[in-house]
Amino acid sequence: MLTVKTVEPAQAIQWIKQGWFMFRANPVIWALLGVLFGSTVLLLSMLPFIGGLLLNVAIPVLIGGMLLAVKQAHTSKAVEVADALKVLKDVPIRNQLMLVGAIMLGASFAATLLGKLLVGDLIMMDDITGLPSLNLNVSMLVFLLMISLGTGMLFTYAPALVVFKGMTAMDAVKASFHGAWTNALPFVVFALIYAGLTLLAAIPLMLGFVVLIPVMVGAVYMSYKDIFE
Repeated sequence: MLTVKTVEPAQAIQWIKQGWFMFRANPVIWALLGVLFGSTVLLLSMLPFIGGLLLNVAIPVLIGGMLLAVKQAHTSKAVEVADALKVLKDVPIRNQLMLVGAIMLGASFAATLLGKLLVGDLIMMDDITGLPSLNLNVSMLVFLLMISLGTGMLFTYAPALVVFKGMTAMDAVKASFHGAWTNALPFVVFALIYAGLTLLAAIPLMLGFVVLIPVMVGAVYMSYKDIFE
């Protein structure tokens, strides 16, 4: 049976620090993995019609591969870019990670529909200019915050649980939510730090994500270890 431990909120800061220390120890390899991750996401997002579908399915696989590389780094073994691609050869694990992506896509559709029913459209047409504009109000902001935290709890640890615990996609999603909900305060701190770092990473032409992606995957791995191992 899966054991879920509780940690202090301040531990979220340590997770980020450990992710950074990992990156700093081997910046070239981790930067290359960040480029691989980011370029894959960019290319898939540019595909018409099926880009969004492929992107959702691919993200857990990409994260799962990087998590394997992170674990290898923490066992004092040399890390290569190819280490993050090993997950593609493990068909059962790869398929479950893709299913996590499919569940994530379904959750996104459900959240969009629920948001439209409860608080209206996020994108509205401006009556004066005739151009699309964001329809942000208090209820919409609260809803977006709740949805972001909820989906984060559902999917943050799902790839790690599939890769390291051999769980099925649905069980991993449930366990991810349980672990994150049990540690709601540190998870919220973690999410807020991530949100702030995302804004900083986007400033220099999105180049900061080359660093942020591996740092955050390293941080997720450390938080996974604290909560589930």
